[in-house]
Amino acid sequence: MVGIVYVFRVSGATYVRGFEAREAMRQQGLPVDAASREFRGFIARQEDGIVAVISRRGAMTCSFNYLSKVASFENNYWVGYVSRTVRETPNATRIERMVYEHLGGGTGQILDAARQAGFCSVDELLPFHARLLQPDAEFR
Repeated sequence: MVGIVYVFRVSGATYVRGFEAREAMRQQGLPVDAASREFRGFIARQEDGIVAVISRRGAMTCSFNYLSKVASFENNYWVGYVSRTVRETPNATRIERMVYEHLGGGTGQILDAARQAGFCSVDELLPFHARLLQPDAEFR
């Protein structure tokens, strides 16, 4: 899944806002309007990274996200995992690796990323993203 989020600060606190991919909502039988797809959360510092707690409007669950900086040429990558706060079921995935890339303020780069949002295969990922996500390695 490729997505885009907006991270911003208000009065010293850090927040995140974004929208679930339309196809992800469709696959769950959920409405695809903007209000249903929107998610928001807060971000807090942790010793070697950050945590974010995020949920959709009226959602009964949320996600816990952990990210830490990754050495890169532009020092703009964060890697970690996301965990859904749901009951354990034998066939459901509750935790996955994730990569965030800070795009900066360039509108063109942000729009390009937004156009690529949605489901994708490993082959469609940028090589550096695929290396950080380790799709063939078990998550521990």
